[in-house]
Order: sequence, then structure tokens, then C-alpha cells
Amino acid sequence: MNIKVPLEAKKVFLGWFLDRHQLKRRESMWILNYLLNHDIVLNKVHFVESVDTTPRGMMMSSVGTDNEPFFFYKDGTLFNDPEQAFHEVRLNWHEDIYVELIFRDPWKSPQYLAVLEDNPYHKWNDFVSSELKKEVEHALAALSLSEQKQQIMNQVDEALEAGDREGFIQLSNDLKEIEEALIKEQKKPNH
Repeated sequence: MNIKVPLEAKKVFLGWFLDRHQLKRRESMWILNYLLNHDIVLNKVHFVESVDTTPRGMMMSSVGTDNEPFFFYKDGTLFNDPEQAFHEVRLNWHEDIYVELIFRDPWKSPQYLAVLEDNPYHKWNDFVSSELKKEVEHALAALSLSEQKQQIMNQVDEALEAGDREGFIQLSNDLKEIEEALIKEQKKPNH
């Protein structure tokens, strides 16, 4: 499910970005200014990561990053001429265009996060290593068991206060099983 980013959020982001970042190619700045001033085109812009996987996308880098200054991708072909990309945007304004802006600390920028969309052509979780997936699964399982343990400990306290001997014995056995499961989970590899 992809949520449509409001036009106003895109305008705020582009204004913020252009005020704070210098792009490696001046033509990139011209393209962003064009987008900022043409609502009908900006409505078709999607800010994403891994733009190289899209059918039609641009990657622009700011000064101070290690990336190439500019790339334009169209149907699997790579171009590095911003003027060619600009003409493509102007001529095909009715088609979606994907834009990736490379700058320092993007994840610390609320303005960027407000416009960042999932790239429908690149699923990040398809590329996560199996070791990382296992690590995450173990961590989630351990967290779940820890929460269950805490709940049962609270119920044990309640059973003690209420003088419920049978409930206390049953809950104590449940607690012991959860603690054993937690120990097993913590001993699993990739932990």
C-alpha cells in the first residue's frame, strides 16, 4: 500500500532541500526548481531510494557525498546528461518519475521522511541477508517471551495476594516453561 504524498509536502521538501544543499550539477538544481514550480509535474514525482530499479528515474547528489553527480534511468538504460533528463520530464509530464536525492543524514530530516515513498520496483526486504532475518526473528521471539514472562510474574503476584494456591502453582509452572524457552532462544546461533 502506497500512500499518496500531498503536493504541499513535496513543495516544502524541495524548498527546504534547495535552501540547504548544493547539488554537484547546477542542472540538477534547475530540474528541482522546475518541479517545484510546476504542480502538474510535481504531482507525478515520487521521492524514493534505489531509483536505478525504476522505469524512469533520476538520482542527484549533493556536494559532500561520494556518489556520482547525476544519473537518469529510462527503461533500463543509464544516462548522465541532466539536460536530456530535463527534456524527458517536460515532454512526458503525465508519466510518473522517480527521484532519489543523495545528501548527508537524510534519515534525520523530517522534511525528507515526509515525502519518502516505498519504491514499488525495489523491495528492501528481498535483499536483507538470511542471517539478519534470523537475528531479527530471534530478537522478536525473545522480546515476546520476555513480555509473556513479565505478564505471568504479575499474575503470580496477584495469585499470591489473593491466596490462590492452585493458580499460583499453575502460573509458576507456566513461568518455568517460558524461562526455559527464553534460555533456548538466547542460545540459538546468530544471537
